[in-house]
Amino acid sequence: MILVTGAKGMLGSYVGRVFADKELCLAGRDVFDVCHFEQGADLCNQIHPQLVIHLAAETNVDYCEQDPDHAYRSNVIGTQNVARLCATHGAELVYVSTTGIFDGDKPEPYTEFDEPHPINVYGKTKWEGEKIVRQLCPHAYILRAGWVFGGGPATDKKFVGKIIQLCRENDEIKVVNDKIGSPTSAEDFVRNTRHVAESGFYGTYHLTSRGSCTRYDIACEVVKILGLKTRVTPVSSAIFPMPALRPRNDAARNYHLELLGLDRMRSWQESLADYLEDWSKGSEG
Repeated sequence: MILVTGAKGMLGSYVGRVFADKELCLAGRDVFDVCHFEQGADLCNQIHPQLVIHLAAETNVDYCEQDPDHAYRSNVIGTQNVARLCATHGAELVYVSTTGIFDGDKPEPYTEFDEPHPINVYGKTKWEGEKIVRQLCPHAYILRAGWVFGGGPATDKKFVGKIIQLCRENDEIKVVNDKIGSPTSAEDFVRNTRHVAESGFYGTYHLTSRGSCTRYDIACEVVKILGLKTRVTPVSSAIFPMPALRPRNDAARNYHLELLGLDRMRSWQESLADYLEDWSKGSEG
């Protein structure tokens, strides 16, 4: 039995497809709110999971900055509860973290062997979650995602979805061009999560689509792939002040997976093209 927390989120929407041949308990917050240990204990006593894929988290970076109590409760205490349940039931754990745990000062992409130094509340909570997982669960896979895209027309409220909407409503859009990161296909992430989780190589891994770019680069690629006429203008992030600081660079290299010969992630351009093709089909339907 595989228990999936946060199963109604962007990553969770792909789990049923990728793990279709497995017995799954897809637990949204209505089934298991990770902030409530006893609720999880009752569920685990019923289903006896062998693997827990912990996707539940507060991922809104600015909201985390505005309400740190909520962020720490969701991302640290919630992870502590899940890790404790895994330790109690002898279950393996997949914990999804973020490349946003780095401060952005490195000029090259970060590897798993660089020391994290988060600069916002969201990054701090995910880094604390990593430390808790290492303390409580020796049989764990810590997987760091980058700028995740996925979900489709009905659920994509993140950057790619917003760009598509803006392009449909405007002749010109302005997009930040001074922050570098690694786009990450949600579907590819889940597919490779299964691959890593079945490897037996417990540890910490970057799991991003290959390559790095700016948000401006992504927007230009979206416009090109969809054949849109919108003009994309690069601007400084100072144009769009936000509550939380962002690293100048949180691009990542899947170095640990490369060394093990386990990196099956595609380029971000290839994954984005496939995603937008599916998006177009979903919009037509």
